Amino acid sequence: MKSRQPNADAAVTSRYSDSDESASVDVSMSMSQGEGSDLPQLVRTTTRLEADIDKALRHLCMDEKITKEVWFEAAYQYLAEHPKAMKVVNGIAKERYQRRKRAADLRKLETIQKRLKG
Repeated sequence: MKSRQPNADAAVTSRYSDSDESASVDVSMSMSQGEGSDLPQLVRTTTRLEADIDKALRHLCMDEKITKEVWFEAAYQYLAEHPKAMKVVNGIAKERYQRRKRAADLRKLETIQKRLKG
């Protein structure tokens, strides 16, 4: 007889499933059993991404059936556990930040120039 114990991958997948089975869960019963106390506290944020990266990340997340927000969280957790990789990513991020800052300054100058001519 096969074990009814799901493997770890199945347990992770089932938490994010949109199946009819998950819709039948009694939320009030789950909350009363203390399961709601470990739910993550979420905050709403706005992110601005370069168009090409946003598109690629949206496709990746659709293929993996996850959200961009969850992907960002997982990437951060991985990097927090791997300091060398975090240092590399932080270096790339600083370079990208400087490039964005220069682009914003150029746009600002163009706007001022148009107003002066205008």
